[in-house]
Amino acid sequence: MSRTSPPMRPRSSSGSGRKPQGRSGLATPPRTIIIAALAVLAILITVVTFALRSQGSSNGDPTGGAGNQGFGHVHGIAVDPGSGALHVATHVGLYRIDSPRTAVRVSADYLDLMGFTMVGPGHYLASGHSTHGPANVGLIESTDGGVTWREKSLTGTADFHGLQVAHGSVYGYNSVDGEFMVSADQRQWERRSRTTIGAFAVSPTDGETVLAVGRDGLQRSTDGGRSWQPVPDAPAVGLLAWDHTGVWAVAPDGAVWSSSDGGGQWQRHGAVPGEPHSFAVQDDTLFAALAGDRIVASTDGGAAWTDRYAST
Repeated sequence: MSRTSPPMRPRSSSGSGRKPQGRSGLATPPRTIIIAALAVLAILITVVTFALRSQGSSNGDPTGGAGNQGFGHVHGIAVDPGSGALHVATHVGLYRIDSPRTAVRVSADYLDLMGFTMVGPGHYLASGHSTHGPANVGLIESTDGGVTWREKSLTGTADFHGLQVAHGSVYGYNSVDGEFMVSADQRQWERRSRTTIGAFAVSPTDGETVLAVGRDGLQRSTDGGRSWQPVPDAPAVGLLAWDHTGVWAVAPDGAVWSSSDGGGQWQRHGAVPGEPHSFAVQDDTLFAALAGDRIVASTDGGAAWTDRYAST
């Protein structure tokens, strides 16, 4: 910002020392200078604040506590197998849950994450939208715990609303064209079927067996997602997870169900204490993201739940 030069006294038209008449040669009134300076200062503060928010940092952007903006709807939830830290993928970036009142945005950009999964410690895959570049980011990858992301494949053509790493491959559901896709190298993709599904889960013991929430109820594929058949007598569920203990599912009303035989027989266990947005299971613990910026966990199969994070 340039400095304002001090006003100069107008010269007399002669050496007589007479004072000039009129206002044409007078300096700008001090009040005008003050108003202008305050306006410039306000603009600078706005610009600096915006720049700091846009840059982010590797230390994260804390949002927990009173007066801070929450993260809103959650499209993915997972635990880093190295650090044990719980992460949630949202419309405004990736957050790490540090305490029951602290959620830290770790992604440097405000990514709109629609699909999210973990490959290993600090190694994540995601999909969704960005504030710059193509509307659909395709498959993106982070190897620094979600701080920075780089393009991996299908940039501009894929918006995965479901991603899972299993059996050395990545399974994804592309919402752009309804294709269920699988990739062994995260670059070349096999388009196995075109269908309408929501959440899906791959069997941990058989890469050809997949369960998915279809338009007409739960669907099963026994050929890796190339064809689908209805699962008879299955509960009406909206979210799925599958680990060594069996299939776990959450209904839109919050009811928790499980099946130990791949979806043949089902047992109800309880209910999540709120409107469910996302669901995961790891190390015998169930995790659920609920409406209202709340994350809960259960270690007894869904009978009882405790808060892992709550914004209020």
